[in-house]
Amino acid sequence: MMLKQFISCIALFSFAVTSAQEQIKITNQASAKIDVYLSEVVGKYNIPGISVAVIKNDKIIHRNNYGKANIEYNIPLSDKSIFRIYSLTKTIIVTGAFQLIEQNKLSLKDPISKYLHDLPASWNSVQVKHLITHSSGLPDIVNYEQLPENEAKEKVFADAIQFEKGEKFEYNQTNFWLLQKIIESVSKQNIETFIKENQFAQTDDKSVFFSTDSRDIISNRVTQYSNFTTGKMQIELPNNGNYLNSCNGLNMTMDAFIQWNSKFNNNKLITAQSKKTMWEIFPYTKSDYKFSFGWDQNKVNGHTAYGFSGGRRAAYRNFPKDNLSIIFLANGIGSNVDIVNIVNRIAYFVDNDIVDYDFLALETLQNTVKENISDLKNAFTSLKKDPKYSNVKWEEHLNGIGYTLLYQDKNVADALTVFNLNAREYPKSSNAFDSLAEAYEVNKDKENALLNYTKSMELSTDPIYLARVNKKIKELKEVSK
Repeated sequence: MMLKQFISCIALFSFAVTSAQEQIKITNQASAKIDVYLSEVVGKYNIPGISVAVIKNDKIIHRNNYGKANIEYNIPLSDKSIFRIYSLTKTIIVTGAFQLIEQNKLSLKDPISKYLHDLPASWNSVQVKHLITHSSGLPDIVNYEQLPENEAKEKVFADAIQFEKGEKFEYNQTNFWLLQKIIESVSKQNIETFIKENQFAQTDDKSVFFSTDSRDIISNRVTQYSNFTTGKMQIELPNNGNYLNSCNGLNMTMDAFIQWNSKFNNNKLITAQSKKTMWEIFPYTKSDYKFSFGWDQNKVNGHTAYGFSGGRRAAYRNFPKDNLSIIFLANGIGSNVDIVNIVNRIAYFVDNDIVDYDFLALETLQNTVKENISDLKNAFTSLKKDPKYSNVKWEEHLNGIGYTLLYQDKNVADALTVFNLNAREYPKSSNAFDSLAEAYEVNKDKENALLNYTKSMELSTDPIYLARVNKKIKELKEVSK
């Protein structure tokens, strides 16, 4: 009997070792695929530098840096690199608000006038929940962000309410400007001290801080870049007042974010019940937009993720039922791509069932165009026939690819190929013919530009668009004389 038990134990042990080895092999393979993919992403989307961490079952299964912290001095990213996370700051701030709710110092139903006593009368009934869910209807202080706070405050207080509170989601920096003031009033601390003491207590003081001015010289902080103003990559120095710290001012290392993620997932920042409440979809009265209390809800092939992004540079996705978290930090981007889609693609390499077919279709088309554009029509037709791709935004993707070719790559011939395909596939789309006309105009083919602008007008009922294109047609005809 003892011998049989011993043999059974040996067998179980061997099975466990084999299973563990197999899991390590699968994890290593996933990490290698992520490495290859992100190395391509840096070049494909013209991103100076990326730091990525993938955490599964509270274990880091992938952690790496790609590209440069600073291009002009050829400084690579490192684990010491500090990133500004822009509007992803709001996720941390909301967690802080729920910490105060757990302490019965704050309630989602509290009117903001309970804590702020100099508001316009029409603002007084707005509740904390409306700030967190961007459903307040308040005017946006971002319109005056270059002004000192007292001047910005005076102007935004004079602006009209945009809609009735609770009606819909409308992203608005006023919401978190006021939430910061409420948290500071309740906690008796400035927002930086409150957040650092309650969420980053064991973290190196120099690796987490608030700064809304990217001109500040701070050791190890990455240089910010953008090409959206001039069309070429340049240093970008966004500067907001510190009164917008809660909107977009948090800076941190990847290691600090990984530590925060571990605390959050293990309910050391807020309880599981608070997290459940935080992730409940807010019932907007005139919109079905899927947004919880401060977090986007994103479903990928049936897998639900919560998170947020910031500045087209930072993104965080938490798949609670899959015990999977992904942190993506970058210092700039040179192409029109949603980094959340890149994060979802990373999730796919960890679990092939987490597949975003819309983004997969886009990348397949992009790769086809890059490798051999003559294969584009066949690739498009084949993908479109596949039921898995039934919800893909085909027209939008072809249009985006065309514009990238037209303006970023300066490849007018290939852009025309893409735009022509889009117009053929979507013959009732005014926008498809407008884009095609624009490409012909860039190509100095005025005859085809006029032909397609006219077609786009025939398909549109928008008076503003019709007036603009009618003016464009008259200008082209004048030049043609």
